[in-house]
Amino acid sequence: MNNSCKVSFQVRYKLKPGEKLILSGNSINLGNWIPVLGHILKKSKNKNFWVCSIFLKKGYTYSYKYLVEKEKRGDSKNFQKREFFWENLENCRKIKIFGNKMEIDDCFFGKIFNIMNRARLKISWEKVSVLENNSPFGNNSTELVSQPEPSNLLMILYRLPIITKYENEKWHFSWDDDALYLTLVGLRKGLKEKINFLWIGILNYENEIPLSEQEKIACTLLEKFNCIPVFLSSETRKKFYQGFCKSVLWPTFHSFYDLLNEYGKTSTFDRNLWLVYCLVNRKFADITISAYHDGDLIWIHDYHLMVLPSHLRKNLPGAKIGYFFHIPWPSSEIYRQLPIRDELLRGLLSSSLLGFHLFYYVRHFLSSCVRILNLHHESEKGALKIHYGGRYITIRVSHIGIDPKRFGERLMHPKVSEKVFKLKKEFKGKKVIGAIDDLDVIKGISLKLLAFENLLKNYPNYQQNLLFIQVALPDTVFFRECVRSEIRVIVKRINDKFGTKEHSPVMYIERKITFEERVAIYSVSDIFFLTPIRDGLNLIPYEYIVSANEGKGQLILSEFTGCSNSLSGAVRINPWNIEEVSRALDKVLQNDPERIKLKHATDFKFVSEHTTKEWAESFLMDLKKTPESTNRMTKLGLGFGLTFQIVQKEISSRINFEEFSQFYGKVKKRLFLVDYEENFGLNGFRSNQNQKIQEKFLGSINFHMEILSRDPKNIIFVISGRTRDILHFNFNPVKFLGVSAENGFFYRFQRKKNWNKINDSIDLSWIPIAFEIMRSYTIRTDGSFVEEKATGLVWYFGDSDPEFGYWQAKEMFDHLEGVLGIFEVRINWGNNCIQVEKKISNKKKIIKKIFNFFKEELSPNLAIYIGNKEIDEKTFGIIKQSSPENLKPPNDSKWEHRKFFFRDPKEAMNFFGSASLGSFRNSVDNWSILNSENYKNKQTRLKLPNLS
Repeated sequence: MNNSCKVSFQVRYKLKPGEKLILSGNSINLGNWIPVLGHILKKSKNKNFWVCSIFLKKGYTYSYKYLVEKEKRGDSKNFQKREFFWENLENCRKIKIFGNKMEIDDCFFGKIFNIMNRARLKISWEKVSVLENNSPFGNNSTELVSQPEPSNLLMILYRLPIITKYENEKWHFSWDDDALYLTLVGLRKGLKEKINFLWIGILNYENEIPLSEQEKIACTLLEKFNCIPVFLSSETRKKFYQGFCKSVLWPTFHSFYDLLNEYGKTSTFDRNLWLVYCLVNRKFADITISAYHDGDLIWIHDYHLMVLPSHLRKNLPGAKIGYFFHIPWPSSEIYRQLPIRDELLRGLLSSSLLGFHLFYYVRHFLSSCVRILNLHHESEKGALKIHYGGRYITIRVSHIGIDPKRFGERLMHPKVSEKVFKLKKEFKGKKVIGAIDDLDVIKGISLKLLAFENLLKNYPNYQQNLLFIQVALPDTVFFRECVRSEIRVIVKRINDKFGTKEHSPVMYIERKITFEERVAIYSVSDIFFLTPIRDGLNLIPYEYIVSANEGKGQLILSEFTGCSNSLSGAVRINPWNIEEVSRALDKVLQNDPERIKLKHATDFKFVSEHTTKEWAESFLMDLKKTPESTNRMTKLGLGFGLTFQIVQKEISSRINFEEFSQFYGKVKKRLFLVDYEENFGLNGFRSNQNQKIQEKFLGSINFHMEILSRDPKNIIFVISGRTRDILHFNFNPVKFLGVSAENGFFYRFQRKKNWNKINDSIDLSWIPIAFEIMRSYTIRTDGSFVEEKATGLVWYFGDSDPEFGYWQAKEMFDHLEGVLGIFEVRINWGNNCIQVEKKISNKKKIIKKIFNFFKEELSPNLAIYIGNKEIDEKTFGIIKQSSPENLKPPNDSKWEHRKFFFRDPKEAMNFFGSASLGSFRNSVDNWSILNSENYKNKQTRLKLPNLS
């Protein structure tokens, strides 16, 4: 029985000139959600709808959508300038394939039929003719059971793993199997059955690709390699890679920072290069967004694309974005030197999962988050997480591996065998030390040569029977001439001093070598010797372990090499200690064969078990588990740049001022409950800047509350955890304002009224004990202070050192829990503070008290509660329980128990300002935050209406 079905799709849509209608979906035959690989629909004979026919597997369920392709004027030849507009549907169209022929009528573009409506389908079991059946799936005697299609992985890296050549006026492309840092052969082969790859990056081609050739190249790469190229001009590419990545980010992240530039003047940050970096990241984002569809995974690699996640998160809020950082993360002291430190961190924190090679890179990253963004990490079931922008970002530590099978197979290749035979013959009777490094100062090649020179000087017996093969791989785009010159001078000095006509102790190779040459050098080397002074990803030790012949396989690694801690058989050294390195070389050269064999077997087992495939599968498994919501997300925060945050709001929405103003005017009795804590508080800081901000907000809020409180229809009540003195000082100008202090323990209904207690019988004997503990920590923690209350204490540490203050707070929290366990108190973490208060909260009691107090005189039928924290969700429940039966919206059920949010305090202030005049429409755009001086002097443009 034929295993495929001819499926005809038809849809109605009015195309404009220059537009094309395309069908794309979640399988290879539907284009893998890639617009240019989708099927272009043609006009039907009766011209009422657009049609296309495709062969699909029986028994499978497919997801698909239609999209419109539009060309920008003057850009018809440029693939990347075309725009694609998908159907605006909440869910994809779905179809399960039956029969030999199917006709699917999808009605109109952008409108979906009920999935249960079978009228849209026509199924025929008529046999498809031989000429008609061009199915790529062949024949099979059994029907397929419904199976899910493999998901798509958008693999985004700066350079595509493609070798590009232009010969005889033709473009030639092939996989770059020597692409070292991703060991892509093992990755592709290991995961090809489980996931569909789509690669996005620039082509590794030195010259600029002509505009007229770009569409042809893009289509070829998509069809044959599943790659989407990002085309950059030569100038942009140079500024991006050489100017910013290699000259700014690379040295900083490897803990190198030149105070003086090449002209001997103080180095300054070039913001134009930063703008180019952002521009390139934005271009990557545009292409990724066009290729992405719901359910796809996104995996970004390395420091070239650090702000890309923020662009993607802004446009794809529910996407699962993985990011792996392949270079070291420097200490926070070095990282903080970057003027764009905030932007880079916020970019990375827009990912769902962040990966690093080593834990101490993670430690430095977490320290940077604390000191720059005041973000502390949490630990949950062994996983590190950071809460940022309403989301949790998971931090992962895992070192990439290699594909051992590939090296084992290549060792048996005739070309490699021939090279190994020649090298063994040439080096007969000599011990061989091998090394392969990039020609870069961080690789420590000069230090390594100095140590080798010291070895030959102190141990003359090695001078004639020891050979050091040093391969230096130059970067054709970026390297320092001074580094190369220094290496050459040392090599020449060693060979002149210790060499003879028959033997040179150092064989220096400065060029790119083939994969076969690399494997041959691994095979003949008795010892491999690497001394980077700062290194992130370095897989050469792994490659050497799986390629070394029997009796070989010893490693001497710098302790700063990323993989040195993974290989227990390696000898770890400090490359700056020349004498120590020389002694380590001598010791390794003296090892007996049994010891060598044992160490090599241990490392070989580790490398064989921790492969690229295992690393990638584990990372992607964690990425799939990340809790990115596909529900509606609301964009909040700091603007439309890199600091733009995405915060999930499933149960609340942004208030519509125009609609609410109409509803507000209908309400006869209104109750405003405002939570003071953190909305206008200190948030753990006592700095002058924070005090000025607080005064500015308080002046404005007092002005608006004065107007609202004079309206006989309104009741205004502030609920706070702060002391009576603070609240009296802050809200003293407002005559008819009700205030609750210390979470409801004290309250008063007007300024002139005395403070009342909600409960007279309370045990406060624990306060002196807790105060002494807090005072002792305050003495040891600069910038901290204690706020004393009648019913509790708060220790603030916002102005102390971010890390030390947090450590002290955790220590004090445990100390307080141990000492105060016998008392009826609770110890809470706040925003840069720790609060100790009685266990039973009075918040519920004070809300009931408010409703009962006004029940007879002024029973409200609208209650507005304004809070700030997640804990305020409980307060909504308290209000619902405490409110009287008549607290119902007048003739408008859609406002019952509604929850809204404000973007920031300024928008909340606009709400108060608009409410105070009773007209949102006229005032929402005109009201601005009024400073406290204007209010104190009554010099505002608006006069207080006489409503008393």
